Amino acid sequence: MKHIKIFLCILFSTTAGAVFSQALESPFIEVRGMAKIERAIKSYTINVVISEDLGYSEEKRSFDDVKNTFFDQAKAAGLDITKFKEDKLTYALTQYGVGSLYSFETANTEDVILLNKLVVDKTGTVSIFSRSVTYLPIKDFGKIIAAAFSDGKERAELIAATMGKQLGTLLTTVDYSTLNVVEEDTLYYQTKENNYYYLSLKYEVK
Repeated sequence: MKHIKIFLCILFSTTAGAVFSQALESPFIEVRGMAKIERAIKSYTINVVISEDLGYSEEKRSFDDVKNTFFDQAKAAGLDITKFKEDKLTYALTQYGVGSLYSFETANTEDVILLNKLVVDKTGTVSIFSRSVTYLPIKDFGKIIAAAFSDGKERAELIAATMGKQLGTLLTTVDYSTLNVVEEDTLYYQTKENNYYYLSLKYEVK
């Protein structure tokens, strides 16, 4: 019986302390602020895989034949073939058979279109392995942070006004950024990219 009384006393004290703590906690609003990130493109990179003809016909071409034909066509189309950089290691790690991978980097969108038109080999001896974009770093990232902060504060003020209250002290700010925008960054190409910077703001209300 004595142990039961002690347990009930502890339970009452703990519960009362929790309720008292909640009563002392000020009401707050937590919102998310956001700002669009405009990123300038530095260059496009297309990785082209060239391999030997694996067909069963007697006229199947060797790797050198396929490679030379492709580069002759690229040069005739107006592409600077010195921009094709061979990457034997990536080919060895991702492909099989005799062949190689060539990376073509350019800032000219017309070069991208021309190269894409060249890679129409139905035998599969020439194909695009991947496409990526390199972005320039954002010089003044502080402006984006300020815009997101302003957006979040405006949301908080609207919510507080709806509650018939005013914003109090800013309690916490959480940065939710995931992109590396302050340094040069290379990502896989996407047809449409809307990148945003996010942060969370927590305000007291009074």
